[in-house]
Amino acid sequence: MPSENMIYVLENKAKLEDEYGGKYVAICRKKVVAVGRTVSEVYRTVKEMNIKNPLVTYMPKEGEEALLI
Repeated sequence: MPSENMIYVLENKAKLEDEYGGKYVAICRKKVVAVGRTVSEVYRTVKEMNIKNPLVTYMPKEGEEALLI
């Protein structure tokens, strides 16, 4: 069963890709809590914010595809 954060990403895919295309995002409680050019940057930010178990994924930019697993 998908998490609430995964469902949020799937339901808001177009909006998230428009706003964050080409970047990694961390989602927690159905909110974008961190954005970065690298996954390491995003994980470092959420660690500093003391956020536990965010969903971190890449938002593809136009012309790219990404697989959510």
